[in-house]
Amino acid sequence: MIYLTGDTHIPLDIDKLSRKNFPEQKTMERQDYVIVLGDFGLLWQHDKEYEYWLDILTHRKYTLLFVDGNHENFDWLNSLPVETWHGGKVHRVAENILHLMRGEIFELQGKKFFTLGGAVSTDRIYRKEGLSWWPAEKPSFEEFDHGIKNLMAHENHVDYVLTHTCPAGVFPEIRLNIPNRWDPYGDHSVEEALGAIDRDIHYEGWYFGHWHIDFDYEKYHAMYNRVTRIL
Repeated sequence: MIYLTGDTHIPLDIDKLSRKNFPEQKTMERQDYVIVLGDFGLLWQHDKEYEYWLDILTHRKYTLLFVDGNHENFDWLNSLPVETWHGGKVHRVAENILHLMRGEIFELQGKKFFTLGGAVSTDRIYRKEGLSWWPAEKPSFEEFDHGIKNLMAHENHVDYVLTHTCPAGVFPEIRLNIPNRWDPYGDHSVEEALGAIDRDIHYEGWYFGHWHIDFDYEKYHAMYNRVTRIL
């Protein structure tokens, strides 16, 4: 089984993965996966709250995966050792908690997943660099290039694309659903770059978080509160 959900912002939005709200986990095992589409939030400050949630999540029976969002402690995240797992590079937070790195392709339960986290924080002017905001939130040219080369090695064909923000082609639907939060003058370079990738690849479904809304638009799926099984 593989389930996807949106931003958890631990502890703010993690309740959607509680045993009450996500009862399906009762039958899951280590070979089953829940994937958070960015802004996971566990690695923020090494304090008692981190220890509390780490203990809870490591006692879950399933394996918890996440792509990075824009609200992550990238100094901490990028200091973790890198290892190869199911064909792609990961940071292992705990035995059953792994970060799916940018531009990688993973094979899970017979399907190929392309991952590319990151986005630009619209609230960064209210945050402090190195404490609540990190420049590494925005994928670099090298990370995009790495992802493009990995896709080319797979003949530009995967089954699922997992990102934090959406490709630019979804903007009309974003503006329709959250008109009061849409900033036409914001930095949309990450979405534009994802849009360029979108035009060249073939896939069954593209799933993303970031926008704090749930909707389906053609083969694009915005995830926030819902926990959706795809396999």
